[in-house]
Amino acid sequence: MAAYNLLLSSSYDECRKLQDFLEVMAEREGFSEAFLRELGFVVKEAFVNAVRHGNSGKKAATVNLGFESLLDNGGRTLIIEIADSGSGFAMHEIADPTCSSLLMKSSGRGVFLMQAFAEIIGQECEENGWRLRLRMKPY
Repeated sequence: MAAYNLLLSSSYDECRKLQDFLEVMAEREGFSEAFLRELGFVVKEAFVNAVRHGNSGKKAATVNLGFESLLDNGGRTLIIEIADSGSGFAMHEIADPTCSSLLMKSSGRGVFLMQAFAEIIGQECEENGWRLRLRMKPY
């Protein structure tokens, strides 16, 4: 079906461009406002993680985002890829934020919350950084 790509500099200031991009894509694809809110949350959290943890805040680094809207047996699927250009982190090594000793910690819940809306289907360490693959069901 349709594919979309966006290359952003590794800066939190790019969140506005990212939101504008998602709104245009959602309109073209006919996504509901509710789905756009969920998509925005998931993608912005992944982008912030790529900037903060993957690229270690280096503004010269980039974050590449790819989106592919597909039709499959279960209906529509949106595949999302977020690639940083730094050292990243392995998601399977993240502590469970619902553990009682971590409940009052001020950070560390982003990936956990992303999984409420998106399925993590892969994470690979590549030569130039980490690539995260997510799947969402648009409505």
